[in-house]
Amino acid sequence: MFEPVTEEDFGVKIALCAPEQTEVLQHADFVAFGELSAELIAQQQFDLLLVVGASPLQTALVKYWCEESGCIAACVETLDKNQCDAENVIVNLKDKFEGREFPNNVDVADVRHLAYDDNQLLAFSTKAQLLNFLSDEECPDVTGVFYLMHGEFCVDRFKQEHVDVAQYVSENATIFYSYLSKGLGECTALVSVRR
Repeated sequence: MFEPVTEEDFGVKIALCAPEQTEVLQHADFVAFGELSAELIAQQQFDLLLVVGASPLQTALVKYWCEESGCIAACVETLDKNQCDAENVIVNLKDKFEGREFPNNVDVADVRHLAYDDNQLLAFSTKAQLLNFLSDEECPDVTGVFYLMHGEFCVDRFKQEHVDVAQYVSENATIFYSYLSKGLGECTALVSVRR
């Protein structure tokens, strides 16, 4: 009479989107720009669409399509237009949200918070690059930071990296901080900047 509910029924559905599939983006839920449409987003019932390499026009279109379906659109870019760094970041986010690695203290709603109100999402895969950006006097208005520490877990290092990032972020900004042991790159950072 009733089907048993499994844990998988409550998982998030995350898709990766870019102009073309690269070695880093070898995931089952990859969608090339040429295949993306409002109908596909609605049909697949994505919770989060992580996008790299989008032009401003493509970004606006993807956000419109996602809004119609209740999907979160996170269009990610880097300061130096290094698509490989952006790809590493979106793959790491997907792995963190779909995994069950401790601490399990972040989710797709945190990315929704960062992407809110058409904020620009900047990706960083090295701590030095992130700290240089945040500490720069010309740094634009940062509304939030999502940070994943990579590598071997150590409580002291976990606390110190949080302090290192938080010192440059306004008390009005939100910091989402967690850990991903096998992340690509030195770290994963997504910074929300008011346009």
